[in-house]
Amino acid sequence: QQSVLRCRAQVDKERGQEGARSQGDGDLDGVSLVEDDKEVTALSTLREFKDYFFFRFSELEGRYQVILGIAVAFVICNMDRVNISVAVIPMSADYGWTPTQAGLIQSAFFYGYLVAQLPGGWLANKFGGEKVLPFGVFLWSAATFAVPFLTGDTGALYLSRAAVGLGEGISPPAAVDIIAKRVPVNERSRATTFVFGSMHVGTISGLLIAPALIKMLGWPSVFIVFGAVGVIWCFWFESFFSKNEERLNMEMEASTGAEVGNGNDSSAASTVKEKIKSEQVPWGAIAKSTPIRALTYIHFCNNWAQYSILAWLPTFYKDELGMKLHEAAQLSLLPALAGIAVSFFAAPLADNLVEGGMPVTHVRKIMQGVAFAAPAGCMLACMAGDEHLVTWLLPLGIGFQAFSLAGLYCNHQDISPKYASILSGTTHLFASLPGVFGVPFTGWLLDHTGSWSISLFVPCLFFYISGILVYTKWGSGEEIAFE
Repeated sequence: QQSVLRCRAQVDKERGQEGARSQGDGDLDGVSLVEDDKEVTALSTLREFKDYFFFRFSELEGRYQVILGIAVAFVICNMDRVNISVAVIPMSADYGWTPTQAGLIQSAFFYGYLVAQLPGGWLANKFGGEKVLPFGVFLWSAATFAVPFLTGDTGALYLSRAAVGLGEGISPPAAVDIIAKRVPVNERSRATTFVFGSMHVGTISGLLIAPALIKMLGWPSVFIVFGAVGVIWCFWFESFFSKNEERLNMEMEASTGAEVGNGNDSSAASTVKEKIKSEQVPWGAIAKSTPIRALTYIHFCNNWAQYSILAWLPTFYKDELGMKLHEAAQLSLLPALAGIAVSFFAAPLADNLVEGGMPVTHVRKIMQGVAFAAPAGCMLACMAGDEHLVTWLLPLGIGFQAFSLAGLYCNHQDISPKYASILSGTTHLFASLPGVFGVPFTGWLLDHTGSWSISLFVPCLFFYISGILVYTKWGSGEEIAFE
């Protein structure tokens, strides 16, 4: 505010000097002053916003600054993931792609995403999520930026989309590693929900911005602009950590204490320096762990429902409910909007329960139970309800899956802060399979049965219900010493 007042005082002084020099010029001088006033007002507003934002950001504790930065990365993540679903329409028209070719290009993302999971977890565990995350963002951003220059070669375009999946695939384990080492257990639900919930913001932003860019500048602009934004983020994140590493480590030690890193070391410096060699990762113990197997299964169940419903929702609205294409596209934004609203409630609830003394295991099971039971109930109602009920109830049910952000997505850090990135990569590996197999399987069922209930709803209901049973029986939020 002081800077704005000084700016205005300087402007007033300059106006007075200008007025003294320009006496007798009449109306022309008056018009000039009005234009100057508008320009100065706009500049003052921009300066005020910039000063307010950076002042508020600098006031935040280090771990909150880090979490906010990671959340921005995951907004960009989903913007780059969904942009192809919009841009592929004019691209297909320009290059004469068949639906099969367009589908293969879009599915290439999931192959890279699938391959990246375990290597991403290992890299984050060995080198630290702070180094792996910007590498992943740069990889997917550069691959996105390159798309307009590769469209003449379908094979090269396929590889570029696989590279986008590769970069985005190593990023979740990196984010989990950072949260596990820098955020205490009673704040993890909010931190995890804020980071991964920002992907809903990315989905909405991508689906809204991409059509506008295509209309104004053509489809290549979508990839160039989105890719450039990611590269800019990488430079900012690297600069932020290089300037604030010592302060962040001191705050990490003070805020997490014995929770830092491997769960036993109270020294932040030694935790940051401690990196696990590949031969030291207890793969056998991880594979034999019943809670990890249960977590892997419910992660698979969660993504089966999420990928299959979101992939087929526009077609369901258009074919089954008779909506126009633009109406179906707009309604497809509702699950993301509902997910954002639900996450604001779920995360504080989970952390408050932990702070109130409820065992972490019980909290995670309650959150995950709601994440599966609520959409299952909405889906059953949709199967028996009318068209108007389905229109709003189905997106609402999908939105309730955001409770998973305070359930399974926090569970890796609960079980082992030390190996959280490895566990995240392991479960994400299997949870990526529905993107490769589940979406086309739904289409195959639809071709052979002609029933949306059988092809889309019944498999999701099976995984919702079985996921609840498995996690209730074998899930755990207790820390495990895998060594």
